[in-house]
Amino acid sequence: MADFDGIWHCTYWYPSNETLTDEPSEYDMKVVQTDDRLIFESIPKEDGSYLLVRLYITDDIATGAWYETTAPKGEFKGAEYSGAGQLIIAAGRDYMEGKWAGAGYDHKLKEMRVYTGNWELRRISDN
Repeated sequence: MADFDGIWHCTYWYPSNETLTDEPSEYDMKVVQTDDRLIFESIPKEDGSYLLVRLYITDDIATGAWYETTAPKGEFKGAEYSGAGQLIIAAGRDYMEGKWAGAGYDHKLKEMRVYTGNWELRRISDN
């Protein structure tokens, strides 16, 4: 079962530190599939950020965990984040959309909280 081969583009939206809107974070990802498990790993970016996503496929649902290291010189200064997510897989097996969740520190409230947001993966090439 190699339904998910290729290069994928990952976009997730997180709460902005400066506005009341969400901001996108984007990665191109290579994927390795073993039976009903997928591992997406980001293709190196100039800014040094990194994303790893591990998903377990059940029918048309992908459930799993993600791990991110932000850009060392970016706004979040190399901070590491992780969380869980679930996506619905489109019939053509070339698009997934869903939600992510992850804990983070709220500097205004001075406490930890769980953040959530939208998340999508779409295949951009077959190799």
